[in-house]
Amino acid sequence: MDEPRLSKDRPLVVGMIRGGGRPGNNIVANAHAAAMLNAKLIYFTPEDVDVKNKKVKALHYAEGQWHSAVCDFPDVIENDERSLRKKEVFAAITENAPFTMHSLGGKLTTFNRLKKSGLYGNLLIPDYSINSLSDFTGAVTSFEKFVVKPMRGSRGNQVSYFERTSKGFNVNHSGTTSTLNMADLAGFYNEHISSKQYLLQNYIESRSRHGLPFDIRIHVRRGYGARWRLVKMYARIGAGDSIVSNISAGGSIAAANTFLRTQFGEVKGRQILSELKELANTFPDKFQSLYPEFMIDALGIDIGIDRDGKLWIFEINSFPGATFFELTAAIPRMEYAVWLARDYIQCRQNKPGSVALCVNGA
Repeated sequence: MDEPRLSKDRPLVVGMIRGGGRPGNNIVANAHAAAMLNAKLIYFTPEDVDVKNKKVKALHYAEGQWHSAVCDFPDVIENDERSLRKKEVFAAITENAPFTMHSLGGKLTTFNRLKKSGLYGNLLIPDYSINSLSDFTGAVTSFEKFVVKPMRGSRGNQVSYFERTSKGFNVNHSGTTSTLNMADLAGFYNEHISSKQYLLQNYIESRSRHGLPFDIRIHVRRGYGARWRLVKMYARIGAGDSIVSNISAGGSIAAANTFLRTQFGEVKGRQILSELKELANTFPDKFQSLYPEFMIDALGIDIGIDRDGKLWIFEINSFPGATFFELTAAIPRMEYAVWLARDYIQCRQNKPGSVALCVNGA
């Protein structure tokens, strides 16, 4: 693989902007990965940006600790979704620099684009978008079991499980159980759903032999040359009576191959693993074709597997976490950021006066 060659006199600066907080292990891993590419990583939040003077009060990692410094705007922005919301700040720091992460638009947008394209239709779970009480009460009669979850990522929070009974519904809302009749639905909607857009989705029983919810996370990311790489594939297993398998909700992880063999047996487990690997190889490019307006840098594809071994797409995330494998994910992340910066600089040099054509890898 070709490696990026950077000037020793002028290492590229990767500006990692996050919505808030201090840098943790994940950011340290990225600082090390940037240094491996002879680049420099600085960390800052929107509040650290001086738009008027085009300066950033940033942190940089050296000799095992973070140091403060006032820096020029970086060559490339490695951002998260929260930082995108600070529009004035974000516009300033990306006026002459590309950025890596774009919002996919939430669950409804991603699944609607998949539906319209016809891609992976056999893996899509039947669902309804909930924008009003009538949407909700109309959809609850469609399935015997279903989940209701926010359109935008919730890390497993605010997810409700419904099971229809002869008298109404047994409900598990974020771990709290209750029984509702049809008349109670309006109250539930007003209390838990009305403030946001939600998705009502047929329930797929993706549970382990011990009754714990699980899914398989396929973490892919662009590296140098913008080539897709499989960073990690692993099982995420929920805890206790939880509805979801998210690690932040108290779950655990396991190697995908070991987990699948234990869950489905040697032969079936190998077959499912092969299907997952094929999906990891083909999905990123096909999904990218649904977003011609920008280049996607990373995807976390969450796959549920029912008792028959059939795959179902649970969610598609544009900002997948890397807990327990921070450096493994950081290396391609920084490779892509460095490549994007170099590509942008070269594009501007080759097309003076046409900066707009060079922004964000376009």
